[in-house]
Amino acid sequence: MLTLASKLKRDDGVRGARASPPASDSTRRVSVRDKLLVKEVAELEANLPGTCQVSFADPNKLHDFQLTVTPDEGYYQGGKFQFEIEVPDAYNMV
Repeated sequence: MLTLASKLKRDDGVRGARASPPASDSTRRVSVRDKLLVKEVAELEANLPGTCQVSFADPNKLHDFQLTVTPDEGYYQGGKFQFEIEVPDAYNMV
C-alpha cells in the first residue's frame, strides 16, 4: 500500500511537469478506483475486527485482495473462511 501511495504522490508531481515527454510505465496515470482504494483500504484496516484479516498478494494492486474471517464465537467458531475480492474498474462510478 505504501508503494501505491508514494506512486500517487509521484504522479501528482509529474502532472505539474507536463512539458516532458509522455510518462513511462512507472509514472503512468493512476485510475480513480486506485486513488479511492488507497484511502478506503487504510480505513478498512483501521476498523476491521480482530477476527478478520486482509492480505494483498501485490501491494500495488489494492483492487485484488484476500479477506480471512476466523470467528471466535457462535456456530462457526474455530472455522477459517477465505474470500478473494476483486474491485471492478467501474468501482464508485456505476
